[in-house]
Amino acid sequence: MAKRSRVPTNTAAAAAAAKRARLSRPSVLSQRSLSPQETLGAAVSQATTFESQFFESQTEEEGAAEGSQAGTAATTEASVDTEPDNGDNFDGINWDRLPRFMKPLTTGRRVKSWIFQHGYRVVELYDQNRVWFVCKYCHIHKVIDTGGSGVFAEMSTSKSSWLDSYRLQITDNIEARAQWHVPENVFDVSKATSSAAAHLGLQKRGHGFTKDGLKPRRTGQQLSLRQTLETGVAVSQEAANAMGNFNIQQFREVAVFCLLDNNLPMELLARPSFREMISLANPEAEAALWVSPRSVATYAMRLFQYMQPQIVCALSEAASKIHISFDGWTTKGGKRGFFGVVAHFANASGVIQDLPIALPHLAGSHTGDAIADTIKKTLQEYSIGSDKLGYFVLDNAANNDTAVSSLAHANQEAYNNNNNDEQLQTEEVYMQEWRQEGPLGVLIDVINHIKTPQQHEIFRSFQTAANAELPARERLHVLEPVKPVVTRWNSYYAAFKRATQLQAAYNSYAEHYINALSLEDRRACQRGNKLPEAPSWMRSTGLTAADWAVITEYQDCLEPLKLATEKLEGRGKAGKYGAIYETIPVFEYVLGALEARTPQMSMSKLSELSQLACSAN
Repeated sequence: MAKRSRVPTNTAAAAAAAKRARLSRPSVLSQRSLSPQETLGAAVSQATTFESQFFESQTEEEGAAEGSQAGTAATTEASVDTEPDNGDNFDGINWDRLPRFMKPLTTGRRVKSWIFQHGYRVVELYDQNRVWFVCKYCHIHKVIDTGGSGVFAEMSTSKSSWLDSYRLQITDNIEARAQWHVPENVFDVSKATSSAAAHLGLQKRGHGFTKDGLKPRRTGQQLSLRQTLETGVAVSQEAANAMGNFNIQQFREVAVFCLLDNNLPMELLARPSFREMISLANPEAEAALWVSPRSVATYAMRLFQYMQPQIVCALSEAASKIHISFDGWTTKGGKRGFFGVVAHFANASGVIQDLPIALPHLAGSHTGDAIADTIKKTLQEYSIGSDKLGYFVLDNAANNDTAVSSLAHANQEAYNNNNNDEQLQTEEVYMQEWRQEGPLGVLIDVINHIKTPQQHEIFRSFQTAANAELPARERLHVLEPVKPVVTRWNSYYAAFKRATQLQAAYNSYAEHYINALSLEDRRACQRGNKLPEAPSWMRSTGLTAADWAVITEYQDCLEPLKLATEKLEGRGKAGKYGAIYETIPVFEYVLGALEARTPQMSMSKLSELSQLACSAN
C-alpha cells in the first residue's frame, strides 16, 4: 500500500487557503472576476507563514503519492504540457505615474520577449489590445524616454489607436513638444520590440542588455561624455560644455544624404555591423540612428517636403529654359510603377543643374495620357509655365510621343500651330508607309530576320562566298550583323555601316529567301491553296542598287550626328568634353554638314521630277 500523502488535494488546499484569507484579511472589491487558476495563485500567495513552512517542509516522497502508476503518468503528462512562465512582474511600478495604463487582462499567449525581463508589460486603459513596454530602470529612476515614464509601444491593432495615444502624449507637455520632430528619447515600435531592445542595449547606467544577457563593453573603446559621467569620472563644467551637445538632427540629416547620394539601401542603418562601426566611433551617434528602414524612408520624405520650397525658388531663378526628362521605373515583380522627373537648367551663375524634382507613383496602365497628366501636375506643382519650359528629352517609346502630344494640345496657345492638320496627317501616313516598305524598312526587316543559330550560319556562308569572289586585299573577316536598337544612340548608323560593308552577303541572303518563297507561291497557286505566310520583304524585289544608294545617303547624314554625340559626351567641366565653348562649334559643324547636303538633295529631287515628266509625255 502506498503511504497516504499528508498534503491535501489542490482543490481542498485552495478552498482552505481562500477561507483563511477571507477571515484574516479585509475584503477588497475586485475589478473583475478571477478564473480558477488565478484564484489558486492568489490563495497560495496569501498563505500564512505556518502554511508556507508546512508546504516547504514536505519532502519529495511525502508530497507525491508513491507506487501509483496513474499518478506518475498524470504528473509526467502535466510536465510535458507545461508552458513557459508568462506571468507579469510589477514590482516597483508606480501606477500614479502611468495614469493611462493598466495591467494586461491576460498573460501573453506566446512566450514573452526577453525585453520584459527588464521592464513591465502594460496596456492602455481605453485600448487593451495595445501593449506597451515600460523600461524598469527608467521608470524607477524617473528617466523620461517617451514623453512619460520610459514607455515603448510593442504592438498595435489600428492606426487610429496609435494616433489617439500619440495625441495623448503630446498634450501632456505641449510646450516641450512644440517642434515638428519627435524628441530625442521617444521610441515607437508599433509592430515590433526592436526599439525597446535598442533602448535596453544602450551603453548607459542601468542598461546595456541584449537577448543573451549583459552586453560586454569592448576593451579599448573610447568612452563618450555620457559614459564618462556615468562611470563617476570628474569632468569640469567647461570641458563638459565643450564636448557635449551632440546634434542629433544634423547627424540624421547627414546620414540620410549619405544614403541618397551613394544610392545605398535604407536598411543599411539597421545592420548590426554598420551600427557597431558607428557605435565604436561615438555611441551617441549609434543611438541617434533609426532601427527601422521605414523610419528612414519617412524621414527622407519629410526632408524632401521641407526642402521643396527651396527647389521651387531655384527653378524660378533659372537663367535658362527648364528642360524636362522623365522615364518610367517598375519595382521588382512589377507591383508598383514610378516616373522619375528631372529638370535641367542653368542657374544664375551659369552652372548646369540636373535636379530630380519628383518621383510620382503611376497607377494603372502607363499610357501616354496618364503620363501627360502626371507630368502636367508636376510642372504645376513646381510653377514651371510655358514661358520657362524648354524641351522634353525622352526616349522614343510610343507612350512618350503620345504624352508630349497630349501636353502640346493642353496648351496650344503656347505654340505657333499654323500648319494644315490634314496635310500633316497625310505626310505622316506616307512617311509611315515609306519606313515600312522603303529601302530602310526592307534592310531592317532582313537584319532582324537573322536571329537564330541556323540563320546566322546561312548568313555566314553567304559572307564566305562573297569574300571568295573579292581580291585577296579586299577580303573581310566574317562579321556579325549589327541590329539597330531604338533606344540606343547611333545604333542605326552602326547597322547601316555594317550593312554597306556586307552588301553582297545581304543581297544573296535576301535573294535566297525571295526565290524560295516564290517557288512555294507558284506551287500553292497551281494547287489552289492559300499562299504561305511570310514577311513582306520576301515577296519584294529585294534591295536594288538604288535602294543601297538611299541607305548610303542616310548613313552619310547620320555620321555627323554620331561624331557630335561622341564629342559632347561628359559633363561641362573645364578641360572635358561638353563645355559651352565646345558645344557651339559642334552644332556649327552639324549644321554645316547638313546644309552642304541640301543642294545635292534638291538637284537629285529635280532630276527625278524631270525624268518623271519625260516618262509621262
